[in-house]
Amino acid sequence: MITRRPVTTTLAALGLATAARAAAAQAPGVVGSWTGVLSAGPAKLRLRLVLGADGTATLYSLDQGGAAMAGKANALAPEKIEVEIAAVGGRFAGKLVSADRIDGTWSQGGAGLPLTLKRGDAGLPKGEPLPAALPAPAPLTPELLESLRRASGSPALGAAAQRRGGQTLAWAAGLRRLGGADPVGPADKWHLGSITKSMTATLVGRLVEAGQLKWDDTVGALLGDKAPDMRPEYRAATLRHLASHRSGLPGDLPDGQLARFPRESADPREDRLAYARMALALPPKGPAGTTYEYANNGYVVLGAIIERRLDKTWEAAIRERLFEPLKLGSAGFGAPDREGPGQPSGHTAAADGVLRAFPASGPSDNPAVLGPAGRVHMTLQDLVLYLAAHRDQSPLLTPDTWRTLHTPPFGGDYAMGWMVQPNGVLWHNGSNTLWYAMAAFHPGQGVASAAAANDGRMASVAPAVELAVHDAILSAKA
Repeated sequence: MITRRPVTTTLAALGLATAARAAAAQAPGVVGSWTGVLSAGPAKLRLRLVLGADGTATLYSLDQGGAAMAGKANALAPEKIEVEIAAVGGRFAGKLVSADRIDGTWSQGGAGLPLTLKRGDAGLPKGEPLPAALPAPAPLTPELLESLRRASGSPALGAAAQRRGGQTLAWAAGLRRLGGADPVGPADKWHLGSITKSMTATLVGRLVEAGQLKWDDTVGALLGDKAPDMRPEYRAATLRHLASHRSGLPGDLPDGQLARFPRESADPREDRLAYARMALALPPKGPAGTTYEYANNGYVVLGAIIERRLDKTWEAAIRERLFEPLKLGSAGFGAPDREGPGQPSGHTAAADGVLRAFPASGPSDNPAVLGPAGRVHMTLQDLVLYLAAHRDQSPLLTPDTWRTLHTPPFGGDYAMGWMVQPNGVLWHNGSNTLWYAMAAFHPGQGVASAAAANDGRMASVAPAVELAVHDAILSAKA
């Protein structure tokens, strides 16, 4: 997903709403209900933490349906409050700084985010209603998808799923454009944001098998002559490091530098080299291999490497080496409605809080230079076909390369464009701040599903999209 900060390590990405029970000593000054707002990039999530005198701790994500998942509190005292949420790899650590305030940090797979909690409802913004409650999980139907859409407030919601050996199911609800009359359809195209990253990594896998690249090729060897200001820390970083966000690169260029690049470009190769030079001149977040930093920068550098090796654009390469072999005929780049008025438009809320559509003629996507990190669009049926290729280890790649793509090379839970859950699910989400999409597959269960909204307000739409992914799987299994 293309955002100013990584969504994959936020509460929005993992549907957090957690109940924790622990054997902690009573702490009268801490006991009670607390609220606060977690700012994770463009998402702002309202949280309620209830601490009991018996050592229990229950955390509710008020913008994500208010459900709960089990965790534990490792400590519960005024000077040390620690709540661990193993199911999502999250942890809150804080201390009581006054009778009505807890200062702390929420961390989840990466750097911590500050979180201040205030007693009662004092930590919640005034006058902002909570979203509608989400329906209970159930096999997806058109009626259930519409109820999810209404609860999210998104103009449209779509979903698709497939069981191994079964047909692809697809659903759609809502309007292509707010204020218009055209209903969204199951064959409409959706912006996938950072789900694109797994596609770029898969393209690298194809080039490795063709002998045109190696996973252990270094950035210094591949781009050193084109990036004279490259910091020495990046020279030994490999394609494995870049694809798994372990290169040490910061997540994004500074906003002022990114704004120099055009929204659309027929041939962005020079722009990608320029972007790579800027990114590789930035101070690293830490040593390669041991540092996990979700980085759009790393995938643009990968794109520049692919383009230099093949002497063609990343767009042409991924169409030729991935989309065409898998028969993903709907795949394209940028906002779906750039291809004509018969496709959905992206939406988001401006500073006044009013939801608005962004037509393709305006700033409807990130600059073209970011393509390898998150500018692909396609139908959800085609996305599920792509997921099925990964799920079933199709002949597109050898089993060894599929394993490479699906295995975190340096530990943790991020492989090559995929988050890997302990239960065997591989997934990713994506947003360019005007759309939100999520895709998941389970090789052992033989299922794959995806869902998307034409609305970038992640705090509002992520819970509904994620529930649609789950419900679509239930329908595929039926």
